[in-house]
Amino acid sequence: MSDITQISVSALQAFQAAINVTSNNIANANTPGYDVESATLTELVPQSDGLTTVGAGVGVSGITRAYSQAAANQLNNSQSTLAQLTALQNYSTQIDNLFGTNLGGVSTALQSFYSAASTVANDPTSTASRQALLSDAQGVASSFQSASSQLNALNTDVNSRITTDVQQINSISSTIATLNNQIETATSQNGGQAPNELLDQRDQQISNLSQLVGVTTTTQADGAVNVFIGNGQPLVLEDKSETLNTLPNQFNASQLEIGSSTTAGTISSQITSGDLGGLLAARSQVINPALNQLGQIATTFSQTVNAQQAQGLDLNGNFGAPIFSVGAPTATASSANSDTTTATVSINASGLGSLTADNYLLSYRNGAYTLTNQTTGSNVAFTTGGSGAAPTITANGFTVTLSGTPAAGDEFLIQPTTNAASTFATVLTDPSKIAAAGAIQTAAADSNKGSGAISSGTVLNAANAQLLTPATIAFTSATTYTINGGQAQTLAANGDIAANGWQVQITGTPAAGDTFTVQSNVGGTGDNRNALALAAGQNTGVLSGGTVSVTGAASALVTGLGSQAQQINTAQSAQTAINTQASSAVQSITGVNLDEEAANLLQWQQAYQAAAQALTIGNSLFTTLIDSVNGTYT
Repeated sequence: MSDITQISVSALQAFQAAINVTSNNIANANTPGYDVESATLTELVPQSDGLTTVGAGVGVSGITRAYSQAAANQLNNSQSTLAQLTALQNYSTQIDNLFGTNLGGVSTALQSFYSAASTVANDPTSTASRQALLSDAQGVASSFQSASSQLNALNTDVNSRITTDVQQINSISSTIATLNNQIETATSQNGGQAPNELLDQRDQQISNLSQLVGVTTTTQADGAVNVFIGNGQPLVLEDKSETLNTLPNQFNASQLEIGSSTTAGTISSQITSGDLGGLLAARSQVINPALNQLGQIATTFSQTVNAQQAQGLDLNGNFGAPIFSVGAPTATASSANSDTTTATVSINASGLGSLTADNYLLSYRNGAYTLTNQTTGSNVAFTTGGSGAAPTITANGFTVTLSGTPAAGDEFLIQPTTNAASTFATVLTDPSKIAAAGAIQTAAADSNKGSGAISSGTVLNAANAQLLTPATIAFTSATTYTINGGQAQTLAANGDIAANGWQVQITGTPAAGDTFTVQSNVGGTGDNRNALALAAGQNTGVLSGGTVSVTGAASALVTGLGSQAQQINTAQSAQTAINTQASSAVQSITGVNLDEEAANLLQWQQAYQAAAQALTIGNSLFTTLIDSVNGTYT
């Protein structure tokens, strides 16, 4: 039967253990991932002598830690979302600063160019004005190249951070697998008592992992935790960890994707949260779209300026040479294609109104091609030319020319504008070759009797071989005419007459026998019509079906990027508050409260002292009993 000594000793041992646990809590108050512990005291089995039952003291049945799986999951999820938004915010802010502050760069350069074109129109023979226009043209090229270079530098930075994140994920997953093994072993050796310090370490590793990539976990009966990422991709199964790796994008080797040692292809599409998800989102949602939009502006600007330049005459009487050059669009075959079919892309000058800043996936399956807009995910209608398995495909302002015989499953990434800004350059260096003058000049015969008048004319097709050939428009009545004595034609209701690549307009009412001439403007060095048309391009709608000008598109890019950055900042701020709440919830459960621990320490100290006093009394009673038996007690 238990006696006072046994009971007191059990109490001393239990309270000593409680003091040790409390001291350990105080010592680890600032240790990351430490969960506050408490000693669980249990009454020992009472002893009975057949007549009475007396307690046998107290024992420590275990050391438990304060932990809530639900609170931990909520914190990990909030950390993953916050890390994703923080990474996205980092790049969106940089791009907003680049374009908002420095795209003063592109926007200002474009405005300066058009202003210089207007100056040339004011004095078309001035070499200084022409040289200033070329200098501003170089400024446009430099601004496009600079902005593109900085965006590509951000993509390089994304690659570097992806590599670092993958390395950290592999290190953490390996550590979790090792801890799983240690926890299983220690639990079995300790009679089912899990090692709290190892559990804390594992939970902290999972928390760290959640900041890099979104995770879900399941706990097995033996205490091992399985960790999954993405859409259920296993990362840790018991004591085995998966190895992630980086591999080049199948269409663009300069951009890294996420792979797995046990999964074919990439798992990038599954990674949507954590810092890694934020990096992938920054590239696909912010950086690459900005490159494409910048390239769309560069392509359209180059096409429209060169087209207008080609319609006029320079100081030497020649048609205007191109002022700018821009790299061709790209069509990249997937590295997974099984044959050598190739594709090239060209921009349709007549289709600029439908040119977008999106990329397209051209796929060949079941003997037919499918063109998919990668931004919207929808299929795009296209027209085909040629015949066979490798036709030409035209859609949205570009044409894809295929060669070879494709295999089922072949894919090509069509990027109409991605590289345009980086390859944008000024190619005209001679100011005399700026085509300020209109290519044709018109006149009404002095002998005309009617009230008809002819416009100065515009060029419809500078490549027409008959464009500068003199033409006489002779009216046989107020509404009929011939050109160079040819077949009689009826005057259109709006007065337009088109021939040989030019178009003029007749206003008023010509009389029979009235004539008008259209001829070359060679030698018309004081003519400024083409320079005026070039300057007017600043406000001419070209993109979005002819509703948005080049400068309007540049302004929209700046505004759009600023709005996007603001939305991301707002989301990141809101998620920070959510994460703070989740962290506080976990801390309220698992954190060490030093005031409580100080009170507990005093409580256990007093209990220990009381138990020691009981042991002293028991010892005194036992001594008295022995002395009495020996006859020495007085």
